[in-house]
Amino acid sequence: MSTTTDEQEAEHEARSNFERLVGVTNIPVKRVVTGNRQFLKFLVGREAPIYSHALHQAQRDLSPDNPYRGALALQVAKGPTFPNSLEASALLTLLARSTREVSEDTSDRGYAVPFIPFHKLEDHKLAQPATQIVRGRRGVGKSTLIRRAVELLRASTAVAVVLDMQTYSTLDGDDLIREVLQDICGQTQRACEDLNLDGVASPCAKLGEIAERLSNGDLSPNQSPPAIKRALAAITKATSSHAFFFLDDFHVIDHESQPALLHVLHAAVKGANGWLKVAGLSSLLNTYSANTRKGLQVPGDAQFVSLDLTLENPEAAESHLRAILESFLQAVGYSVGKSVVPAQAFRRLAWATAGVPRDFLQMFARSIEHAQRNRHTSVTLSDVNIAIGEFGQQKMEDVARDARNEADVLKEFLRRIQELCLHENKVNAFLVRSEDSRERVLVHALSDLRMVHLIHQSITPRSAGEHYEAYIIDYSIFTGFRRRREVREMLPEEAQFKAADLRALPRIQAGFLEGE
Repeated sequence: MSTTTDEQEAEHEARSNFERLVGVTNIPVKRVVTGNRQFLKFLVGREAPIYSHALHQAQRDLSPDNPYRGALALQVAKGPTFPNSLEASALLTLLARSTREVSEDTSDRGYAVPFIPFHKLEDHKLAQPATQIVRGRRGVGKSTLIRRAVELLRASTAVAVVLDMQTYSTLDGDDLIREVLQDICGQTQRACEDLNLDGVASPCAKLGEIAERLSNGDLSPNQSPPAIKRALAAITKATSSHAFFFLDDFHVIDHESQPALLHVLHAAVKGANGWLKVAGLSSLLNTYSANTRKGLQVPGDAQFVSLDLTLENPEAAESHLRAILESFLQAVGYSVGKSVVPAQAFRRLAWATAGVPRDFLQMFARSIEHAQRNRHTSVTLSDVNIAIGEFGQQKMEDVARDARNEADVLKEFLRRIQELCLHENKVNAFLVRSEDSRERVLVHALSDLRMVHLIHQSITPRSAGEHYEAYIIDYSIFTGFRRRREVREMLPEEAQFKAADLRALPRIQAGFLEGE
């Protein structure tokens, strides 16, 4: 069937719209004449929500004079096995979009996968009027939690402001506080203006003035809280609601500057129906200084919200990850099963990612890519193992980014743990004494950075007075291309570890870092 230039341009616009929304190029099409009208059909492998959404949106986005407006359709035809299907390619794009580490992104993110509730409905907890400190390992969903809480709040007249603290990671002292206060004022002003309610225009303008005075030096950071508080109180009174300030990845802020910054921010919002939501890695947060008596004290000033689902409860972690993966797969017309990822490969993936949703999804995406290259009919155990091994480099980069001042110490500490466990004792797990020590602090930091994973909170290898925590080393360190077959893996039997096996693990004591 020959086509004119106009018809080619019309088809190009329709295809571009649909492919952009699905996230895959070169989707095959078929022109079909029905009656006296020509239809354009997109050839897909499955009926799937992502295609229905893309088709509806692509129709709406077509130019008014496009002949395919109202004449787009889907045609389902059996395609190749999952890894090499159009649906797998669409899923890879969906996973990439959904695992971006952005909490303040309000742009159109394309098709939205149905939300899987947090384990203890922490999103609803975070949307309550209270100052809170959200703690959790890297990748457990702190940024997703913030996005979800903001979605809940924006259904009301509440003001919700989100700051990605990575922006301020190179600052300290007054420079840090000044820049954060300026952005707090500016973003609050814009959020108030968007509400378009009576009585907020004047205090909104006042916040803009405060930001300008901070910028030109007419107002010092320490002088600003009373002025901000008065403006904020007027805003929350006019809206009959609250103001919420989300500080994501707060742990990347200069460690010594964290308490002073929180002290000023708390002074600016306390008593004005304003609430701080501080999120970060627990081992790298410094929310209160006993020496200066600045910051947020728990429980007087703030409450902790813990987001971790660790390997202490393998069944719960696996169930949560399965629900998340099921939601993504259903978006492209599939479900969790042997045609996608056999049970053994899924369990390895869930266990190796230690219950961390973002790691799980990103590693599943890499596993699909390996299955595609190897022309496998499903995601195999070997695909998963290779993906796990490759993921180690990204995790080491995360160590350098999140723990800049401690990165070298952490890497050397991890190297010594590997020597003790993998080389000397041929096992991928260890114990650390449950007492204050430099070593235990570093183990907790490595846990936050997903290089080691807690599997048991309290072990007593010897006398009743000695308590240890049990950890496994991240699988990326000794699997994939570098798999060490002689290493014994600690795996739970019937969702529990044998106490005798845990007690026999090598122990890290105080002085281990110095080689004592």
